[in-house]
Amino acid sequence: MVTSSPAPPTSAAGAAGDAGAAADPRRRPTRAELLAAYGKAVPDLVAPGLKVLICGINPSLAAGATGFHFGGTANRLWATLHRAGFTDRQLHPSETDELLARGIGITNIVNRATARADEISADEIRAGVGRLKALVEQYQPAWLAFLGLGAYRTAFGQKKATVGRQPDHLGDTGVWLLPNPSGLNAHYTLDALVAAYRELHVAAYGG
Repeated sequence: MVTSSPAPPTSAAGAAGDAGAAADPRRRPTRAELLAAYGKAVPDLVAPGLKVLICGINPSLAAGATGFHFGGTANRLWATLHRAGFTDRQLHPSETDELLARGIGITNIVNRATARADEISADEIRAGVGRLKALVEQYQPAWLAFLGLGAYRTAFGQKKATVGRQPDHLGDTGVWLLPNPSGLNAHYTLDALVAAYRELHVAAYGG
């Protein structure tokens, strides 16, 4: 059974808060809706038996407005997941059931929507570790995929951490550090993102 933590079931994420998104989940939020989304939380997309739990830094305004993770048009997560082999086609952020069917869930270290990740303080990132550990303990995904090098270093105090498989575990869950797929992350091209994510795919799915 799909569940959200701590919010109501994730298959209805954002429906109560955004009638427009509920009626047409592919509709782009208006500017007014984006501005109104500042500070909103987005329910975790989680279920038992996950192969990979993706952890972003915090929701975008588009995610806050629609209730769907990585909802911004400039975000390259969905193209990256498809090209790296995680999904058979490029999913839309609203296709939550299809993502869960592939054993992939999504959460954030800080559940507060902003326009940019650098609007989140280091103290907020560190404070989110406890909630993340509790979520991992509850659902026990095979892998935690943390998106964002700087945020990971801040959260876990690992100043020399690099992209890839990490030596530490959260319980029985392996940890993999991946580059942030945001369009604002100019250091990584789409091809470079795909190559980095494909390594996790091999570990999680065997090829």
